[in-house]
Amino acid sequence: MKFDRKIAAAGLVAAGIAFGTAASSAQAQDDSYAGGAAVAWLPQEFVLGGANPLGVNFLFPGNPYVPYVNGTPVPLFDAAALAGGNVVPTNMLIVSSAVQNDNGSWSVSLTVQTSDGAPFVNDNTPIIVQTAQGPQTATDFVIDLGNGYELPGFPVDGVDVCSDAGIVSVDVEYWFTRLDGSENREYGDTTGPFLTPNGFVFAWGYDLYADQPDNPDNPKNINRAGFIATFFPVTDNCAPDCVGDLDGNGAVDGADLSLILGAWNTNDADADLDGSGNVDGADLSIVLGAWGDC
Repeated sequence: MKFDRKIAAAGLVAAGIAFGTAASSAQAQDDSYAGGAAVAWLPQEFVLGGANPLGVNFLFPGNPYVPYVNGTPVPLFDAAALAGGNVVPTNMLIVSSAVQNDNGSWSVSLTVQTSDGAPFVNDNTPIIVQTAQGPQTATDFVIDLGNGYELPGFPVDGVDVCSDAGIVSVDVEYWFTRLDGSENREYGDTTGPFLTPNGFVFAWGYDLYADQPDNPDNPKNINRAGFIATFFPVTDNCAPDCVGDLDGNGAVDGADLSLILGAWNTNDADADLDGSGNVDGADLSIVLGAWGDC
């Protein structure tokens, strides 16, 4: 399949950052929230403005997906909403992380797999979804990292990165593993507002191939998938906190000393630098030890 038609982003397609040019540093973080998944009716392919809002059934019966990640299996759809039927939900494990590379770029990754090795979409998965235009037959299986749909109401927490919101060029490596163990790996690049105040967001999907159930790229034949997106942040805000700079002027100086003394013997959280519950000599020592420009 052509992944560039499946990217839920915005902007114009542009050259990204080549893989293999940046060694990973030790500055990495796991994220406690990765996003969601859905079977969705998409009257259009993913376009650079985001998925068509009529096609995403995130607020509709049959698929009120609640995202829990990093070790906790979650259902692709809510079986309780279909009580009385012979419905077996697809349980998935999602892990996301962000690594800052030595050249200042970031590599955000997401891995999603079924908890039992079964396919993402099985014969019991309801593929009739409710949309603003009424019931529609789902056309895609969609994986979302944060609010990659760019739609109000969808969960918005993506992978945290140290940067401001803005337009970035990303180089993306996509992959998925089929039930027979074979792997597909492709590369693409695009430009869009992937960075938000809540972190890096993204979305991609796979055709359901309703008329081709045996297609090896059908999510009925896939049980593991992921991507790695490498990009340079718009503005790097990854500088370490300036401990002792209570007034935020970029230096630990007399003004901060005055604030410590003014909060002496109180539980002022801003001045209680060691978290002891009391502003005392230990906090004063931290200020004196950090004296000077940050």
